[in-house]
Amino acid sequence: RSSTMDLLCVSKQLLHVLDEIGPTLLVLRQDIQQNVQRLQDLHARDSSKYATLTAIVIEEVEEGTSKKTNSCTRAIIWLARSINFSVHLLERLMKNPDSSLKKMVEEAYNSTLKPFHGWISSAAYRV
Repeated sequence: RSSTMDLLCVSKQLLHVLDEIGPTLLVLRQDIQQNVQRLQDLHARDSSKYATLTAIVIEEVEEGTSKKTNSCTRAIIWLARSINFSVHLLERLMKNPDSSLKKMVEEAYNSTLKPFHGWISSAAYRV
């Protein structure tokens, strides 16, 4: 039972890292910020009820809203995917600091986020 606050804290720290990388990852940063805000808003309504990610997902599954575009369940999934992408990217940056950032972003994207994106989102990330 993962803590909602833990995910929010990691995600907010990730935003700071992305800010340091620069505008290259602006689309990702905006997606993360949107998902963080969605979870924060729900958590603020009742912090004890929504203290765990499991509680949020169970409630949305029972309500039939978990698969909706603006659900917190989807926000949780996309935050996890964004963190996974960022870990892959940072590992590449550490191993090859002199390599092209564009190439490293592309490699990390292809191995983490691309399988979950349609062609429009994939095109946006390429830009």
